[in-house]
Amino acid sequence: MIEILLKNKKSFKAQHVSELIVSELDFHVMQFLDHSNADLRWLEESYELDFTIMKHYEDIEISSHFLENEKQAAFHFSIPYFNHEKTMVEEPLFIIITYAGLFLFTSVNLDTYFNEMYPAKINSLKRITDLNGIFKFQFEFISDYFADITENLSRKVKNLANDILIQKDFSGNVMDIITRHNFNNLLIKESLLETTRVLRLYIKSDWEQKAELKESVRGELNDLTVISDYIQFNFDRLDDLKENVSNKIDLEQNHIFKMLTVVTVCISLPTFIAGVYGMNFEIMPELKLGFGYPLVLLVMICSAILPFIYFKRKKWL
Repeated sequence: MIEILLKNKKSFKAQHVSELIVSELDFHVMQFLDHSNADLRWLEESYELDFTIMKHYEDIEISSHFLENEKQAAFHFSIPYFNHEKTMVEEPLFIIITYAGLFLFTSVNLDTYFNEMYPAKINSLKRITDLNGIFKFQFEFISDYFADITENLSRKVKNLANDILIQKDFSGNVMDIITRHNFNNLLIKESLLETTRVLRLYIKSDWEQKAELKESVRGELNDLTVISDYIQFNFDRLDDLKENVSNKIDLEQNHIFKMLTVVTVCISLPTFIAGVYGMNFEIMPELKLGFGYPLVLLVMICSAILPFIYFKRKKWL
């Protein structure tokens, strides 16, 4: 799927590059969803694009995140988002800016998510009249997106903290929930660090001298720094919640062990007495007493009640 935004603010879609005629494309943005090798070959032939960054995007080298030459500047961003199963996943987003226009490469799933979550912001792209403005919009959108997804996760962590610390209500899978939030926070943190590194490199690049967006990008970097502080706060809060839940579990286990100890002591003495008088010796004078049976029952009951009273006074119960 190919979506194209023309300079006259009109847009259209094409299923395959064979439907496109380069000489008739006066565009600002050309977006490829789930691009194929045929799409990349067509772009290489038609616009002389270099896709090195897309071929090695899984590498940790900085060249897999930002790469420029005289004709283009290429960016790779990792975008975390919640899929339809409400699970956070990462998708790569590639941006290539050239003199001809801006090229976007992403998945259908990520594009659908953006359109569902930010319809007004996506539509506002059509009102931008120049390529530099569209280029600037991409940076602003990514920065705002990290702010939104971090705020979303912070809200979930805050609600969880309220349930555990204030309402004192948490289920047996609360540790799994904390672990999942921690993992999501880690994904956002990693993506944010990569994005920050890419923007810092862009500021120092030769392409920035042509686009002159340094002040705008610095503003976005300041915003990302603030977002990073919130992410760290989420880590701290989740660690506190994990420790709090662990302490509560330990207290509950201690209470259970105390109860088991009390029950064991309370039944051990009557069991001992029953065991003594259950022995088959011929000389056991108590067996011939007329009140021997009720007396033993009374002693057994007292031996069970007295430890209970003792532990009750010691506040074990």
